[in-house]
Amino acid sequence: MKNLLINPYSQSQEWCKDYFPDRSLGMMPVAGRCAAEYFIDLALRCQAERVLLLGPTYNEHLAELLYEYQQGELTLDYRKGGGRDTVRHLLDLYEEECGSDCLILHGMLMPRAHTLEEIEKSFVPCDDDGSADGIYYYKDGILLKSILDFYHIYSLQSYFEVNFQVLNENFYNLPGYSSTDNVHTGTSVALKSDSLLKGPLVLGDNTFIESGTAVSDAIIGERSLVDKGCIVEHSIIFDQTYVAGNLEIKNKIVTPGRIIDPFSGGVLERNSFSYAFSPIQNRSAWILRLWEHFIALLLAVGLAIPYLFLLPFYLTHRTSHWCWKLSMDRYPGYWGVLFFRKELVKSHPANEHYVFQMGEIYGLQNTPEQRRIYDYYYHYHCSCFLVLQVVLRSLGKRGFATYVERKRS
Repeated sequence: MKNLLINPYSQSQEWCKDYFPDRSLGMMPVAGRCAAEYFIDLALRCQAERVLLLGPTYNEHLAELLYEYQQGELTLDYRKGGGRDTVRHLLDLYEEECGSDCLILHGMLMPRAHTLEEIEKSFVPCDDDGSADGIYYYKDGILLKSILDFYHIYSLQSYFEVNFQVLNENFYNLPGYSSTDNVHTGTSVALKSDSLLKGPLVLGDNTFIESGTAVSDAIIGERSLVDKGCIVEHSIIFDQTYVAGNLEIKNKIVTPGRIIDPFSGGVLERNSFSYAFSPIQNRSAWILRLWEHFIALLLAVGLAIPYLFLLPFYLTHRTSHWCWKLSMDRYPGYWGVLFFRKELVKSHPANEHYVFQMGEIYGLQNTPEQRRIYDYYYHYHCSCFLVLQVVLRSLGKRGFATYVERKRS
């Protein structure tokens, strides 16, 4: 099988565009990995030399992913095309790419087979031109169809169910640096001691599970944070997603912006529930504001003389590395806090009038999505101690940062 042709959009797949408008099918996570990665695994298993992935539109993120996974002599080709067509017609359209020896996945599906030998033995003569979704094989002008079972994604519900079929069966490799008691754990995963985990479970890289949480039969994406007191059961949490504290998530799909019921198709937008129980609103907000003003006053008065002394240098070298390390650009913000024009620490992801941001204390190279997650966390857990910690550690991060770290940030 020298070539592999993949046509995921043999059906309309409108559910993907409706519920996940920023993703194509190839970028959809399946049991913690992008679907495209399973296609690459299949190509390597079949010893293919070329993979041609088709789609109705060209997704740049998918193209970048395929470029990153370019391996050895395997050629990954992604282009606009395919759609609701017969396999025979696709072979005619892409005759040069498919050649006389080609495996075809017609539809968004993945074979349930361990070895190449299983796939090869499953083919029988095809009586039509290949209009139905399935696994086909074209060899020297003869079209064959496989009788193998396969994971088939054609709707929101089927997508949800396939995730847990892949999670519970062993036909494909699951992500994770280690696996214990059917809990597949990625790198740099932080788990509080009193969190309860029960497999099957996938925890992506850089996942944070807070105290008092119970997670079972679930898939948690990379760089996600599950807050205190959550119950997550038989659910999918997408990458870079914040799950607010004390939520009960069962049989749901959670993305950075919404909670989706895969069976009814119902959607709960984040804006309708995220701030219902905000600490800023309900837990002595005036004490926190007073504390922020006190810290801002100390910084504004304490740094007034050094700032005035360095002001001529700052006015002529605003973008210099030393001005940045000394946080001179922040000094006017302290006065902005005192005159109620800014917050000392950003407490809302949509607020752009702030001086410090919690994400800075963990690294200068956080993505916007990761900083948004830290904003949510701060929003629910802000305290006088946390305000002071964010200010001091943010100043320290910059003060000891190298020139290379600044450029990368």
